[in-house]
Amino acid sequence: MPTVSYFLSTIDHPLDEDHPLWHCPLPGNRLGAVKNPASHDSATVTYGEYFTAVSDFCGARGWGRIIAAASRQLKQPVVENDLERLAIFLEKHGAFYHPARLQVTVKDQVFSFVVNVAASNHGRKAMAREVTALEHLNAQRPFGWFPRVHSFAPDGLSMFMGDWFDGFHEFHLTRQPDSGEPAIVVWDGAATRCLLSETQAADMYRNAAMILTACYDPITSNQIFPWHHAAGDFVVRVEGGGVTVRLITVRDYVPMPGCVAEADSERSLLDALVVFFIHLSVRMRLDRLDGVSDVAWAPDHCLAPLVDGFFMGLDLAGRINGFPDTFPGMFRHFYNRHDDDDQMAVARRITETFFDRRTEERRLIDRHLPRHMKRLHRLLAAV
Repeated sequence: MPTVSYFLSTIDHPLDEDHPLWHCPLPGNRLGAVKNPASHDSATVTYGEYFTAVSDFCGARGWGRIIAAASRQLKQPVVENDLERLAIFLEKHGAFYHPARLQVTVKDQVFSFVVNVAASNHGRKAMAREVTALEHLNAQRPFGWFPRVHSFAPDGLSMFMGDWFDGFHEFHLTRQPDSGEPAIVVWDGAATRCLLSETQAADMYRNAAMILTACYDPITSNQIFPWHHAAGDFVVRVEGGGVTVRLITVRDYVPMPGCVAEADSERSLLDALVVFFIHLSVRMRLDRLDGVSDVAWAPDHCLAPLVDGFFMGLDLAGRINGFPDTFPGMFRHFYNRHDDDDQMAVARRITETFFDRRTEERRLIDRHLPRHMKRLHRLLAAV
């Protein structure tokens, strides 16, 4: 049986029954406590109850969940006596989950996993959808882009255990201190801010767009949605001059709004794909400065790699669905048959469908959309 210890984010902040926070309630979301507790649809959960529940989840049935996950990682059988230590870190407070990072020491090797904990009714419903989506996508696209689901317990405090991507960190748009120009900052915990170079930022946008497009189903219009950079859905690992990208959450895998049936013609398939592409291009540019401040719009130089990533993903999506190799070129030709006014009309309908007109995001999109669509048109017409 492993020794179990609890921490707030790092080993510098241990927590136990004598800690002042042990009997305090968890915040309601990542930005702090719920402003209107009466509207929160879950019972109050204290830090102590949270850590105890995660420990019980891990230790159930003779540590079976940890043993199974560690056996997968080690690629050989693990038994209870092989488990040496379990450290549980409360990472953050999300809109749906309170994620815990597990560090499991097995045979002198350390493995990391995540246990997402849903305390609210909306969180529990979201978790059930996410587990279904992750299992489906990992089966259809086994490329390591998202966490595997190792186990799921839907009752009480709903929890599922998945892979933790070691060395990957959240990132956000920021302002460079000297010039005020936009840049991407990686939250790697270092004392000196890690700003991506323009080449690394291009890699990030290219790979994020590729993953989302490769997961798009052209027949059903099923897609990963919702997602948002401001929520930290994508993470990056800096590797030399480039970056590797992972998607840490798949909240749902659903048809595009307005597309409730399978495409019944080539035209309807391509029309839906235009909507997906324009929506992808717009949403990919949205973030919050430093993750928590004003809504921000990514600079124009993100667009070319975004388009490259879209066509890389479209090629893979076409192959998965048995489409001809000419499918990406067919889409480019179809898109280019529409003039600027047609494309702008489609973009306006998309923003009305996906973005509430009362929000800061919508106001930012409306301001930038004409220039954005003109640049998209030039990029697709260039080849």
